[in-house]
Amino acid sequence: MGFLRRRRRKKQDQPVHREITITLTPLEAASLQMRAAIERYGEEHQESVKAMRQVAYLLSEERQHHQEAAELLHQVARLTYQNLGPDHPDTLTAVFEAGDMQCAVGDLELAEDMLRDALAGRERSLGRDHPDTLAAAQALGTVLTGLGRPAEAQALHEDVSERSAKALSTDHEITLISRGKTADALRSAGRLEEAAVLFRDIVHDADRVFGVDSEQATIARNNLAATEFQLGHAAEAAQLFREILERTTGKHDQQEFTANIRNNLATVLFGLEEYREAGVLLRASAMERERMFGPDHPDTVSSVANLARVLAVEGDRTEAARLTRQCLSHYERRLPPSHPRIAELRGFLHELS
Repeated sequence: MGFLRRRRRKKQDQPVHREITITLTPLEAASLQMRAAIERYGEEHQESVKAMRQVAYLLSEERQHHQEAAELLHQVARLTYQNLGPDHPDTLTAVFEAGDMQCAVGDLELAEDMLRDALAGRERSLGRDHPDTLAAAQALGTVLTGLGRPAEAQALHEDVSERSAKALSTDHEITLISRGKTADALRSAGRLEEAAVLFRDIVHDADRVFGVDSEQATIARNNLAATEFQLGHAAEAAQLFREILERTTGKHDQQEFTANIRNNLATVLFGLEEYREAGVLLRASAMERERMFGPDHPDTVSSVANLARVLAVEGDRTEAARLTRQCLSHYERRLPPSHPRIAELRGFLHELS
């Protein structure tokens, strides 16, 4: 029975104590610092506000956290305004960032109010030609287009383009972006031929300045393709979208844009009555956007609304109606009652009933 005897434990059999390493992500670390600052100093202290802003910046890097970032930046803007006054540079930056993020999550009326305040403050303190002022005007123009007021947006973007070209250069990215947003406002106003001409010029300039495979050139081609489709040139639009999709698919840093192109190509294919491929693309786009941004993000809702139309044509009117009601609920919460998107979905829902 010797094998039952207690054996003296050898030195190497002694318990080994290992260190436990806890690794925090930048967001987790910043969140801990924010909570500690608020607990120590109170919410209104500048150290607490600084910590909140850092957390908001990290949240804004992930589209699925944009709503949290928007809420936190709104709080930062309010506290900074209270602490420093309306025209302090930090206040103007905070109000601009909060308004821009509200635009990103689709709360356009609140975004307009905040960006108008930021623009007015920057015009007073920095002048109308300062890059920060131009950025605020550009962001406000984007919101106005989204709110269905393209004429106001066009005037604002044209002014930014002219000022940017003089203060920076005709080839500066801010100038190019403002020209693109001017064209988008023209497109939203139904002035499609003018928009297409401008978009073609922008594609040419983006290729020349930034390169054919650059993000700027790819976005310009996407916008041109969308305008060609609205002009009734569906085959040309589909070809452009396919070329863009071929260039962006599989690139990790292009996942968001690829989902957008799938949605746009599917819309064109729907118009060409190629419903099967349109449905495949829209399901992929909706799934990818929901993974990246969450189910209530405007881009996700757009893909789902388009998918509902495909399902209706394919005969699944019950599911199409369910998805349409879901999208309509989102738009009714985020857009003014007079917005054409709301009327469009209500009309489509009536057709399905």
